[in-house]
Amino acid sequence: MSLREIYDRTFDESCGRSIDATACPECDGMLETEGGETRCDECGLIVDQYYIDHTHGPRVFDDDPEPTRRTGSRLTPARHDRGLSAEIGYNRDANGARLPSKKQWQLHRLRREHRRARFGSKAERNLAHALQEIARMASALDLSQSVAEEASQTYRRAQNHDLIRGRSLEMMAAGSLYATCRCRGLPRRLDEIATVARCTVEQVQTGYRALNSELRINAQTVTARAHVPRLASDCGVSAAVQGRAYELAELADDEGISNGRNPAGVAAACLYLATKQRGGTQTQADFSTVANVAVPTLRARYYELRERV
Repeated sequence: MSLREIYDRTFDESCGRSIDATACPECDGMLETEGGETRCDECGLIVDQYYIDHTHGPRVFDDDPEPTRRTGSRLTPARHDRGLSAEIGYNRDANGARLPSKKQWQLHRLRREHRRARFGSKAERNLAHALQEIARMASALDLSQSVAEEASQTYRRAQNHDLIRGRSLEMMAAGSLYATCRCRGLPRRLDEIATVARCTVEQVQTGYRALNSELRINAQTVTARAHVPRLASDCGVSAAVQGRAYELAELADDEGISNGRNPAGVAAACLYLATKQRGGTQTQADFSTVANVAVPTLRARYYELRERV
């Protein structure tokens, strides 16, 4: 039984005591701490046990001229070696001073040999190329680093299941990124991925189907409300119109209007109806162009929403 919250107390490194009480709450006996466990000498009640030292810092050795610091980047699946490789500089040293020409030529030769020995096999070389493609596409689509890392992990799973053999690296990399967007419920279409990828829409779809059939991708349903912020930003509508369109999109999802329909078209219809209610000037053609749907599709969803509202 702890007498105070875990994060409100300190840890006595000399004896392992983690509470300030000195008497047992049951029999008022004396408390003794040993090995991070506090117990009563009279009744044997274990009052507290706590083995985590939150105050411990980096290890410091006596022969070090200065305390050892924890440096280096964190491990990431977005790199083929998970970020453990070293990088050799070019023309300046650690203090910023320019290196002499002889030292620069030596570093040039070291970089060349380091680049040659960077990959242990052809599979690692192909993995590095695919992960660079995923990072490039994620940056072009303005996706977060966590999405790129998850897509890299999906590609690694595909490589472990031998799904890359007979398929292009670019196709599987684009399929992994699209599968990650589907798993997170992000409103990204196939043509958006294909625009920044080095493959066609059909190839992206083929790569995603291969991943979905073999890895059982847990794809989330993309709702109309997920498309509203991006379409509102592309159309340049006001915050009031965007808020009203989000409410209409929630109504469409709850009432089943968006069932079996393109969620982008439903979101565009919500934005158009909200614009008309708030006195905007955008037309149906403006919203249909941004949403990549036909004007009759937007108009049909608009009529359905107007009847429900």
